[in-house]
Amino acid sequence: MRRLEDRHWWFVGKRLLVAALLGDVLARPGLRLLDVGCGTGGVLAGLGDGIRPFGVDRSPLALAHCRERGVLGVACAGAGALPFAPASFDVVLLLDVLEHFADEQRLLADVRALVRSGGRVLVSVPAFQFLWSEHDEVLQHVRRYRAGALRRVLEAARFTIERLTYTNVAAFPPALVVRGVLQRLGLWAGGRTDFREHGALVNGTLVGAYRLEAEALARGLRIPVGLSVAAVARVAA
Repeated sequence: MRRLEDRHWWFVGKRLLVAALLGDVLARPGLRLLDVGCGTGGVLAGLGDGIRPFGVDRSPLALAHCRERGVLGVACAGAGALPFAPASFDVVLLLDVLEHFADEQRLLADVRALVRSGGRVLVSVPAFQFLWSEHDEVLQHVRRYRAGALRRVLEAARFTIERLTYTNVAAFPPALVVRGVLQRLGLWAGGRTDFREHGALVNGTLVGAYRLEAEALARGLRIPVGLSVAAVARVAA
């Protein structure tokens, strides 16, 4: 992940989409932001100046990479045992995390307690159960989501939904063909996950597609289909 994160289209696209979905929220001086499941810190390191970034992950090796990037406010812990004081953060990121937990509500309750009144949580999860594949099993997913299901889960956790949209549009057509058709017919002999390096032309084209998607999201567009679904939710004052 550390080797791919700076340039691979999926990770570059993730940073673009975070910035587009949160928009002006990220412009608040001194904003305290926590990335739950921060990995090697690619998102945190790309947030820019003015933000106080914090991260939590179960991997000491991943956190060592965070520190190498200059992200020092990191803690080693599981997502169900978050070692921070209540109401510590203005924003919490749950990027490709919720789908790993059988008990969604317990995790969301823990996260909600960390967010100050009026703060936001950005949740991104894989979309559409019919796209379930060995990729999900290798990554230890429990489920994939539709937008309505994510809304219900977040509202049950007492969040107010401000924005709900599908994302990762460019990745949806190839995933539909490979996972929805070729793998089911036994005609695909790819790797166990979909993460792989691509040539400069393909990678650059996909990054360009994500820039267009991020611009559309920044303008408030709700995208009707994509490989992921994302929500911006607020903790009521």
